[in-house]
Amino acid sequence: MRHLVILLCIGVVLMGSKATAQLNNSYFFNKSAQLKAGQAAVSVDNLFYFRNLEYKTHIDEGRTLFGYQLWPTLSYQVADDIRVTGGGFFQKDFGADGFYHHQPTLTLEYRTGKKVFRLGTLNGSVQHNLVEPLYDFERVIEQRVENGFQFLWNKPRFTLDAWIDWRMVSYPNGTDPERFFIGTVAEPKWIKREHIQFSTPYQMVIYHQGGEIDTSGMPTLSQFNFDYAGRLTIKPEGALDSIDVQAHFLYYEDISTNTVSFIDGLGQYLSIAAYRKNWGMMLNYYDAHQFQAPLGDVLFQSVSAKNPALYTRFYRKMVMARLFYERDLGSDLRFLFRAGYMRDLNQPTDNVIGEFYFRWTPSFHLTKPNK
Repeated sequence: MRHLVILLCIGVVLMGSKATAQLNNSYFFNKSAQLKAGQAAVSVDNLFYFRNLEYKTHIDEGRTLFGYQLWPTLSYQVADDIRVTGGGFFQKDFGADGFYHHQPTLTLEYRTGKKVFRLGTLNGSVQHNLVEPLYDFERVIEQRVENGFQFLWNKPRFTLDAWIDWRMVSYPNGTDPERFFIGTVAEPKWIKREHIQFSTPYQMVIYHQGGEIDTSGMPTLSQFNFDYAGRLTIKPEGALDSIDVQAHFLYYEDISTNTVSFIDGLGQYLSIAAYRKNWGMMLNYYDAHQFQAPLGDVLFQSVSAKNPALYTRFYRKMVMARLFYERDLGSDLRFLFRAGYMRDLNQPTDNVIGEFYFRWTPSFHLTKPNK
């Protein structure tokens, strides 16, 4: 274990990066065609995925996800500040008949200055830039599409993403209660210079389940997660592109009628990330007490997804190391490889992740802009 840590530390020193978030998931961000008023365009988002988890921990189960997502859309720029985008999302898991998931998507977008309002399908999933204990990266495969309302504000020294993701509608005498998430991610940048940047990101996620018109009899749930962080990004001259150091302080609060397990909890999540050209590496340390997050990666929770009644860990401690490789293969075609090692210090167990992705995102203009 000591030799592994030494090798990983050497790897960090030899690399640098274009750091964008706690874990750089910009590879998966939705991309919009550049349009002028009166223009229309067809875009295709095709994601091939392979993600294999070899887990020994009692907190989560190992599994393999292998397949592709196809998301064609048609966009029309109604005016300089208004756009309508419609399409369909299809997901195919290899080894299964038919599509695992399919649904229509539609978005009305209004832009004014640095502000964007979206109604319908959101720029969601990992694009919210939530830290992993609050948001499971695997949802980009299992539940990528989000619908509701979103407000984005992007300034040089401040960014904001606030949204409502409506997951389940409740009908009179129906068997399902309404379910939705409310989220906020803000990052004020106190120091923003060419070679150094310091910011204090803030994140909040609220989960609510309940209603008054359904007949499910399920309890009302209201759970809160908060994250207060400090982030230092350095872009040194020479071999390194950048180094990203972050410290996250996590909180959990349950004000449900009947609490699921814990009333509250907390955690700390530390990371140092570095890349050199197409390669990158990240080291993490995590510890928590009675921490839960409805959207978070199960590996960071105190309650097991494998067997909640049998495995509950009041205290969690983990060290993690990840390796990344990303490159362009052609026009609008990009490849991503990731490998991860997690050591559960309480159990103790070794957990390994290996994954790769191909993403093809062409766009074709159909009409000319208005004169």
